[in-house]
Amino acid sequence: METLIVYLNDSEYARHQLATLITAEQPTRCVLVGCPPKLNRHISKWISGSARKKWQTQWADDRCSEITKSFITEGHQFVHRVAFGTLTNVTKQLQGEFFGARVLDARRPQLAQVPEPLSKGQQAQPDLASRAMGVAATTAILVLTAD
Repeated sequence: METLIVYLNDSEYARHQLATLITAEQPTRCVLVGCPPKLNRHISKWISGSARKKWQTQWADDRCSEITKSFITEGHQFVHRVAFGTLTNVTKQLQGEFFGARVLDARRPQLAQVPEPLSKGQQAQPDLASRAMGVAATTAILVLTAD
């Protein structure tokens, strides 16, 4: 049985990514790792650390259960996890637990944000939309200053 470690932050986007990889003929074990949105540093004024972890766990369980419902009838196995800490450490821990697992980054790209790398040596790829916005802004400034 093949094992996939799937990082996700949006269930619909991850479901489409998984649909192309897993088939009904070959059952697959999927370790779904929810990457909850980052809360700003000032949130600690209103929410305790345990309440924040509880919210992140609930958020990840909701996203992972939506995907599990879609593929559970095909005989696939799903394990839910939450990414606490850096993703490189989470990947290293999960690859030690699930030896030989492939890693799939099914996180929806965010505009003007560089995604966190999943493993050491992987370089963060800048978002093409943010590059295009930078070029457009620079061009607009040059046009305005040329007049």
